[in-house]
Amino acid sequence: MKGTRAIARGDFEKHLEIDSPPEIHELADAFNLMCDKLKELDDMKDDFIAHVSHELRTPLTVIREASDLLFEGMAEAKEGKQVKLPAIIREECERLIAFVNSTLNLSKMNAGMMEYLPEKCNISSLIRENILKIQPVVDKKNITVPNRIPCDLLYAKVDIEKIGLVIGNLLGNAVKFTPEGGELTVSAYYSKGEKKKFIEIAVSDTGCGIDDNDMKHVFSKFMKFKGKGTGLGLSIAKNIVNAHGGEIWAKSKPGKGSSFYFTVPAF
Repeated sequence: MKGTRAIARGDFEKHLEIDSPPEIHELADAFNLMCDKLKELDDMKDDFIAHVSHELRTPLTVIREASDLLFEGMAEAKEGKQVKLPAIIREECERLIAFVNSTLNLSKMNAGMMEYLPEKCNISSLIRENILKIQPVVDKKNITVPNRIPCDLLYAKVDIEKIGLVIGNLLGNAVKFTPEGGELTVSAYYSKGEKKKFIEIAVSDTGCGIDDNDMKHVFSKFMKFKGKGTGLGLSIAKNIVNAHGGEIWAKSKPGKGSSFYFTVPAF
């Protein structure tokens, strides 16, 4: 009874210790397991609230300050600022929208409510489309992107939008961490699994790499590297790939770059 009252107060730390009879001992074990799970969920809730608060605070502050400058008429005095301030507001709004969409997607996936609409897809074309989206950043940073996408058609039965999201996320991360003059490599090929054929996609960069401690949590929620991103992209990618029956993994050497791989069943 004391244990249940402690749970009601939000105290999940204390475990019950009841030696006999066996039935009561088993009940105590189940009760303690419940306490551990509740403690884990409570910690996740606190982490989520802290992360969301942090992610929302910065862009909202920027938007507020830029809006104040516009309303106060300071922007009118300097035409350069007048052009830049709306652009800043738009950029931060896009950042907020992307974060909210990622959070909602992850919530749907965790609740098993994400809908997938698989159809026949040319993976080679999908990769090329996503490479084109990052081309402006690639050109600006003078990053080399060797053409290692096979001319042969690689067909898979996937939700095109969601697998495109995975590819886009991996490419975006690679560009973000690749220094100026670096190299970003994308490849795709058939790899045979134990029972059926898969298509394996790999995205590699020549960036700072990921240390061993971070590699253990690379696909965890809210895991951020060098303070960049929302920390949701790789977790969402893992959910999408797993939902397609594929696998996703990473290899990295600090100072020498990272490689991310994932598979999807071939058509």
